[in-house]
Amino acid sequence: MAKRTIIVGDVHGMLPELKALIEKVGLTKDDHLVFCGDLVDKGPDSAGVVRHVRELREEGFRVTVVKGNHEDKHERFRRAFAKAGDKVQMRGLAELKAITEALDADDVAFLEEAVLFLKLPEHNALVVHAGVLPSTKLPEDLSKLDKHQRSSLERIMRVRHVTGVAKATVTVELNIVGMTESEIKRALISDLAAEANEDAKLVKMKVQPKGSFIGLGNEGPGDPFWADVYDGRFGHVFFGHSPFPDARAPMQFPEATGLDLGAVFGGRLAAAVLVEDEDTTFVSVKAGGKFAKTFFEKDD
Repeated sequence: MAKRTIIVGDVHGMLPELKALIEKVGLTKDDHLVFCGDLVDKGPDSAGVVRHVRELREEGFRVTVVKGNHEDKHERFRRAFAKAGDKVQMRGLAELKAITEALDADDVAFLEEAVLFLKLPEHNALVVHAGVLPSTKLPEDLSKLDKHQRSSLERIMRVRHVTGVAKATVTVELNIVGMTESEIKRALISDLAAEANEDAKLVKMKVQPKGSFIGLGNEGPGDPFWADVYDGRFGHVFFGHSPFPDARAPMQFPEATGLDLGAVFGGRLAAAVLVEDEDTTFVSVKAGGKFAKTFFEKDD
């Protein structure tokens, strides 16, 4: 059998589905098993997933985990908890604590070996958790990045949509006299502030070039999904993070493939199987249940 690279989408604690997927794909020690990140959180057995993946590596299987935003969240929690103990305040604190308590030292060390991205030159491909921006650069040595550069690079764990046009947020200080509050509002809204007998001073201006990162839920109708405008400069990108729970197969974009089929949301757990000089194939298994809601689902 030819050597394969098997890239798995977001597992999110779905241990039975992961075991079923690995069995279905017929994993061997000649394969390279790669995870897109988010092994943990939301699902029923995050610690079990981490331990199973770690044990596969200890048994001699070649395994690489690309860091997801949930692994990053746990890493930040562990650092904060080491300093502040029970005074730590983070979203999802109960789950963070429960999973951390269920992980042993070997599990934690394994998670902290996760990489921010994985280049697959033999397939002209790249694996990231979420996606890449037009401004993304992939350094050979991450240790040489300063804090700002590192922060910018880490957006590959979170990106979904990007700005469709350049945007500017401007803060202006106005000293307006002789007008009521409602008159001032009308003047500002209708671009007539210049007629309002004011002194104006530019306080702050933030410019977002076209293709800039947008936080989840802040995208507008003209802001595209990153993979729709990705130019292919890193080769074909395989990614997770953005769930497509209604899809039966990974989502295909011109130069990228989305592997998160929302297993934890009742969808499927999927993998891409890459063999050099052959077409990519896909394998998936149906989730045995639904354990979380997507960001866009409303509470009952």
